Amino acid sequence: MITLAESIFQFAESRCYSASLKETTSLFFSTEEITQKLNIGRTQASRELNQLVNNHVLFKINTRPVLFSLREFFVQKFQIEIVEEYESIENFQNQLNSISSEKVFEKIIGYNSGLAEAVEQLKTAIFYPNNGLPVLLMGETGVGKSYFAQIMDEYMIREGVLLENSPFLTLNCAQYANNPELLSGVLFGYTKGAFTGADEDHKGLLEAADEGVLFLDEVHRLNDEGQEKLFNFMDKENFSRIGETKERQSKVRLVFATTESTESFLQTFLRRIPIQIYIPSVAERSLFEKRQLIEYLFKKESQDIKKTIEVTPRVMDILLQTTFSGNIGEMENVIKYACGSAIAHSNKSRQVEIKIKDLPQKIYASFDSPVELANAEEENLVFSDQMNFSTTSSTTGELQKFVQHLVWLYQDYQKETAYTVKHQLHQQIVKFMDDVIFREKQRNQAALEKFISTVMQEIFREIDSHTKLQYDGNLVLLLSYYIYHYSLKGINLTDFFDGEFTTFVKKNYQTELNQITPLLPEIEKRLDVSFTQADQLLFALFFSTLNYEVKSNEINAIMIAHGYATASSIANVCNRMLGNAVFTSIDMPVESTIFDISEKVVHYLEEYSVKQGILVLVDMGSLNMIYEQLKQNINQPILFIDQLSTPLALEVGNLIQQDRSLNEIAESMEEVVVPNVQLYQPKKSKKKAIITTCFSGLGVAIQIQKLLYDCLEDILEVDILPIEFAELQTSGLSEAFLSQYDVLSVIGTNDVHIPEMKFVYLENIISGNGNTQLKEIFENLLSEAEIREVNDRLVKNFSLIRVLESLTILDTKRIMEVIENCIQDLERRLALRLSNARKVAIYVHVACMVERLIRHAEITDFPDLEKFAFEHEKEIRVIQDIFSVLEPIYSVTIPLEEICYIYNILYLD
Repeated sequence: MITLAESIFQFAESRCYSASLKETTSLFFSTEEITQKLNIGRTQASRELNQLVNNHVLFKINTRPVLFSLREFFVQKFQIEIVEEYESIENFQNQLNSISSEKVFEKIIGYNSGLAEAVEQLKTAIFYPNNGLPVLLMGETGVGKSYFAQIMDEYMIREGVLLENSPFLTLNCAQYANNPELLSGVLFGYTKGAFTGADEDHKGLLEAADEGVLFLDEVHRLNDEGQEKLFNFMDKENFSRIGETKERQSKVRLVFATTESTESFLQTFLRRIPIQIYIPSVAERSLFEKRQLIEYLFKKESQDIKKTIEVTPRVMDILLQTTFSGNIGEMENVIKYACGSAIAHSNKSRQVEIKIKDLPQKIYASFDSPVELANAEEENLVFSDQMNFSTTSSTTGELQKFVQHLVWLYQDYQKETAYTVKHQLHQQIVKFMDDVIFREKQRNQAALEKFISTVMQEIFREIDSHTKLQYDGNLVLLLSYYIYHYSLKGINLTDFFDGEFTTFVKKNYQTELNQITPLLPEIEKRLDVSFTQADQLLFALFFSTLNYEVKSNEINAIMIAHGYATASSIANVCNRMLGNAVFTSIDMPVESTIFDISEKVVHYLEEYSVKQGILVLVDMGSLNMIYEQLKQNINQPILFIDQLSTPLALEVGNLIQQDRSLNEIAESMEEVVVPNVQLYQPKKSKKKAIITTCFSGLGVAIQIQKLLYDCLEDILEVDILPIEFAELQTSGLSEAFLSQYDVLSVIGTNDVHIPEMKFVYLENIISGNGNTQLKEIFENLLSEAEIREVNDRLVKNFSLIRVLESLTILDTKRIMEVIENCIQDLERRLALRLSNARKVAIYVHVACMVERLIRHAEITDFPDLEKFAFEHEKEIRVIQDIFSVLEPIYSVTIPLEEICYIYNILYLD
């Protein structure tokens, strides 16, 4: 039985789709109309109408009486966002009037990419004076030629070229291919008695389409005579019905469609059609456009069957890699089949899940080899008749957590210098990027993700060719990942960006923001995505991690020789003969030593980019000794060749201009009679790092980090990275992280038990008992005197009072007294003997907890909370009772999740 809501919806559909857009008020209806139409009470009608407004099915105009209309009708018709309420018809009409006619083209998938040229050709035909130009749409069956013609008609109405009620008539010429006389009668009309069966005068389509559009599909099925009649009409805009001599006129716009090549037509006919538009097949469309087509058809199917459709990523990947010979029509049939199969196995559920088994078998038969599927994409795509396309994303939390960490870091360090804040942000950004890039390089990408990566590489190559900067390939991989996993799925991070943090990024990353300004519109255009301000800020932060270098397609080459103008003279001659400035020269006094030469090379390395390495031609000296002087200062390969001469330099210069690598040049030169050729590769070392963590959350880890930086300042340069305790405990340290860092130690309140990783309890540092562990951490990096200095600073800086003062906004002395009493009660009532480490952890955690509660930022996530609380009911009840004394003092309520974390501190090994 149909519901009241469905009855109202059907009435609204009938009203909207049968009314004229010229008179906006005809698209609306009142409560009174529903009352009379459905024979129900006014109160019931009003309640149901307003509920449909709340459900975004209807929207209303707050006039007297209140008017309602169908939201989806205007969204589809005008591609605009409709709000729930408008103050007046005039306000609503003003919104409609402000809409650009161009938005009608947004209905065409690929309108601003693969079909952009076709759209421009269409506009040319439409706006040509004196009734425009005829259009021939070419393309395979099922590519959307008919739809393209309908969009053309709608655009002309929006632009005022045609009236709202102007005719749009369609004729498939294939139906009359074997009866050209009948086709002529259908097109031009006939008079009574013109032929057998002509019992009355009949108006033809050309006449009926006057002031409108006539769309002739499969026009190649017209014979030569039919084509001749048509081009005569196009020349003169007049015609005669069959059986009469009177000439008639019709101002009609002609649109033709064909699946054949232009060779099928009379050339005299084609000359009358200057606008010939090719609509590409699905196989010729980009993978991104193909994905959009599939999503559109699933959304349409969801509306047709009035069920939510959930599609697994494996199904989407197969569809993206399938060749649809029947184009969009075949694609739609496959999707209908899959939905029908899924419905048959769904037990009449409101939601239909499409899996691989639901696809027709012919799909798999079309593959020459096994289809390659992504192995790490877990998000299902959800299409609903009540909402826009979305995904059940498992990556959303990862990004939100990352942004939240950045904001917390800024808040904790905002009183420091901008340099300090940027340094802290840099560490977290690099860690996130490394993890993503390392993970991406280990997995098979989905078909669409591969396409996005390819497009991004093209964009960056174009940017490289027009700028002096060279971008890291890993950045391209990261941005491709970001677009695929976040941007395309509508993940909006705006709410996660603190206002002050946003201001800080805009002020301190202006260079990076300027760099992405021309980049983002190009990405948006080619991939049909939209970036928010939050996306722009994140991209700027990603760009800030790069060490930009001036591009050089050639290896840097320098000549160093003793004597006045010796090197510069040889370099000048070689550069002229080579036709390019290949060599830089350094003239050395005759008395210069190997040490002087080494110093010159170091200065060169500091001043110039040598990304592909450096080649040094010298006139004399021991290459081994020069290298010994340089090896601590180089991080790029260096090729040394001695006994500098003009012929030798020319040979080397030619190899450089051939884009030979240092290895290839070294091998080539070793075949020449040259005394010494030495290629030295730098020994890359990992950066040293210390990890800070705390059971109480990232905030404590950040404060430990800040105090450690104070202790190591001017003694040791080391990265100190705060990481969540839960993240370390569940995932450990990623391979990407360990490939970048040599981790000296983990410092925290609870041991995370990472194999082969030194752990130091915060309690030992606070108590001053960590001297032995400090020696183990720094024994190969610092002298005994330096280790003692670090220890003294630790004892000074890491008193419990200092820690708590840096962590909380509370009266430190007061909170410590309360917690001390609570610890004593815990030991007595739970029969515990707590170690100093656990006591310190309780002090720190509870103080931070109270501050979080005051700020309404309490922990609300605890795995299997109910089960955990049930299993440890006795102890948790005691902990709740003991720490309840804090609630009236600080006007807070301690949630169960926080109590469970305290239990873990007391009992977790």
